[in-house]
Amino acid sequence: MQRYWVERAFQDVKEQLGLHQYQVRSWISWYHHVALTMMALHFTLQTRIEEKEDLPLLSCPDVKIMLAKKLSNKLNTQNGISSAIQKRHEQRQADIDRYKNYS
Repeated sequence: MQRYWVERAFQDVKEQLGLHQYQVRSWISWYHHVALTMMALHFTLQTRIEEKEDLPLLSCPDVKIMLAKKLSNKLNTQNGISSAIQKRHEQRQADIDRYKNYS
């Protein structure tokens, strides 16, 4: 079971955080790129842990949206961010429920 979560973490860091997008010419640059993506992964995992009670379906893309919205000041209130994530989670839960009905 632990292997799934390790593989899932690598999938997130590749697909969502850009580990696979390195274009470097030296080992030092590669190490820097990997270190930065691992720090981004740590940030997303820490955010998911901190928000686990309020947002149990929080995913890596959700954390990216939260950060992007905060940085761009489009949703500069906590309520605005929460409502945007809540809408995503309602859609995700509907998809989960629909899949369960087909199984």
